[in-house]
Amino acid sequence: MADKTAIRSKKTKHSRTSWSELPIDPFELILSKLSPRNILRLEAVCRPWLKAIKYISRSSLSFTCLPEPPLLLAFQDEGKDGVGFYSLEGKFYNMPKQLCHGDSICIGSSHGWLLFLSNKKQLLLLNPLYAGIQLLLPPLDTFLYSIVPVIILQIQKSGRHWRQRMLKVAVSLQPTCGNNKNIGVLLMYNYHGSKDGRNCLAFCTPADNKWTKLAGQKPYVDVTSDRNGFYALNVDYSVEVWDFTNSLIPIKKLEIIPAGVPLELKLDDWFPKPCIAKTGASDLFLVQRISSLPMPPVRFVVYKLEYNNRDGTCTSGWTKVESIGNHALVLGLNQSIFVTPQEFDHENSIYFTYAPSYDTRFLCAYNLRGKTMKRLSDDLGLTGLEKQVYWLEPSLFSPVAS
Repeated sequence: MADKTAIRSKKTKHSRTSWSELPIDPFELILSKLSPRNILRLEAVCRPWLKAIKYISRSSLSFTCLPEPPLLLAFQDEGKDGVGFYSLEGKFYNMPKQLCHGDSICIGSSHGWLLFLSNKKQLLLLNPLYAGIQLLLPPLDTFLYSIVPVIILQIQKSGRHWRQRMLKVAVSLQPTCGNNKNIGVLLMYNYHGSKDGRNCLAFCTPADNKWTKLAGQKPYVDVTSDRNGFYALNVDYSVEVWDFTNSLIPIKKLEIIPAGVPLELKLDDWFPKPCIAKTGASDLFLVQRISSLPMPPVRFVVYKLEYNNRDGTCTSGWTKVESIGNHALVLGLNQSIFVTPQEFDHENSIYFTYAPSYDTRFLCAYNLRGKTMKRLSDDLGLTGLEKQVYWLEPSLFSPVAS
């Protein structure tokens, strides 16, 4: 019996050693078949796997893992408790307490990052999957002022106050890249509050010591980003394309001025502002919720940007569509995220939160072709205006030495 035990022990030890010493190439292939949260679980198995995951994320700029459906994060303002997130299946998950960030205010979300403003006037990017990992951005006192200096001194203003001035963040890269100093951060901000429409753009990287206002700007309505650059929607529905791959600050390389204006879209206080969304390919969509009241009916209109540049002649225009292909679109107050179909996804649909009354809010999906709305969850418990919600794209991040 003793001999059998010894043999069994040796086999177990040999098996454990073999798995922990798995070569990098097959290990990277395994990682590519996992979601970010499953990779986090894999890190906890043994130290060699943790080192291998960090090595792959640092050295391979092209590494990608399986996409994970966006999560709906709920933040409670004014120092109150209550931070958590919901999946597209309507399931609730607790969030680590360290993400509450003390007196910090969450300003927005982009490509797996959350933008926070601390009580020390410090802006920083944080990835919730790796609690405590953050990238410091230039401080608020280097910002371009029309966010008046007197207001800047009143850092204890409410979260709603700051979100009326820092309207949207767009980050160029997900937290999977090896050199995070090269991540570009574009912030759409407002001089005097969100109602006058005078929104401008400021840019920085984590390596900068100040924010830079982008020159030659028009009043902006929305911005989005991908690995290739930034895309800005103007009040006249033209689109600017900014690129910073070969320069320290973005350069406007293209402005697309469409013929005509989408007829159903409105820019006023009664309608949510339109937003732009970009697929993984090159398609740009313009989306707006058409409803001035919280009660039904709720519907959305979607336009696709048609752009042709042949023989030196450019033609462009917004074309109304009833299909976004086999994608689904997740919309937030200042966000638009394309997701690929999965078992629980509603293809050619728009996910959004719907509040039929002050004290209830549901997760819903609107089918573009059928023009029907389906409720996907029970009451999310996000009552009134106290809680701010953001969609987050879960991404992998490993700290990188500068």
